[in-house]
Amino acid sequence: MNLLIPITSLGLYGWGFLVGMFWLPRRFCPWLVRGAASSTLKAAMLMVAVHSAGLAAFAVATFLINEFAVGTLPTWLVTFLFVLAGLVYAPLMGMGFPDRSRDVYGELRRHLKDAGATHAQERAAAWSGGPLAFLGMVVLGMSSVIVFAE
Repeated sequence: MNLLIPITSLGLYGWGFLVGMFWLPRRFCPWLVRGAASSTLKAAMLMVAVHSAGLAAFAVATFLINEFAVGTLPTWLVTFLFVLAGLVYAPLMGMGFPDRSRDVYGELRRHLKDAGATHAQERAAAWSGGPLAFLGMVVLGMSSVIVFAE
């Protein structure tokens, strides 16, 4: 097995967890609450749109790396490009990592509440983005297998 697969996957998961749990929500949640105004539906739709766009951009970047860089560029450059794409996407995925709070998505919901979201907006945003974040975890892991499999 190529060691780049677990190294890049675990490294990006760790980066996503750290930045996605501690840094990104403090910057992302106020933007989401402002954009949603007082609408619960808008809060959920904005979260879905951001997660979907991030996931799609990462998938396209991985496809382009696999299609045009693998086999033509040196391995270190392919690794650099993949890690760069992952460093941008992983924190968004990391917002949906399970936390140790009693409530599901409690940490994310706390950041949303601190940003001024209503209880319904907290729930809608957290629960609409969470499943897409878990899908992103699968896509990130499988992408490293696709890019680095020999």
